[in-house]
Amino acid sequence: MVLYRTRTHLLPCSLILSGVLALAMAFAAGFASAAGPTTSKASGSNERLRQLMTQRYEILQRAMKNSQLMQERGLLDFPTLRNLTFARYRAQADLCTTDAERAAVYEKLVDALTAQEKLLERQAASGRVPEVQVDEGRVATLNARIDLECLRLGQAPAQP
Repeated sequence: MVLYRTRTHLLPCSLILSGVLALAMAFAAGFASAAGPTTSKASGSNERLRQLMTQRYEILQRAMKNSQLMQERGLLDFPTLRNLTFARYRAQADLCTTDAERAAVYEKLVDALTAQEKLLERQAASGRVPEVQVDEGRVATLNARIDLECLRLGQAPAQP
């Protein structure tokens, strides 16, 4: 009989304790929201995102170096090299914190695509690549220039 009384007595105590904990948590949440967003969760996800983006850029940079060697030996086609060039420079631009830094990266992208375009023109003149690849190269360079101009105007790049 004593146990029965103890158990019924514990139920109100546990409810009171739960209520106090709930109030404390609500107060802490209200205080945190009044003080601003919690930085530990936000900085943790920002750091994780930054790590993933850095890892992507490093992989693309290595792949770009290898693909340039392969393309010089004739083992890689220009469309693949161009797609890799876009991906590498866009990954680098994603790591930038200001529009000026992103614009500088896009200037490098335009330069790289212009160099590829000139090489394509020489190879097309010698009959090693079809003329359509030259046109695709020109379009890629124009897309990069459009993205650069969008950045200079304070807009997001037009290309996905």
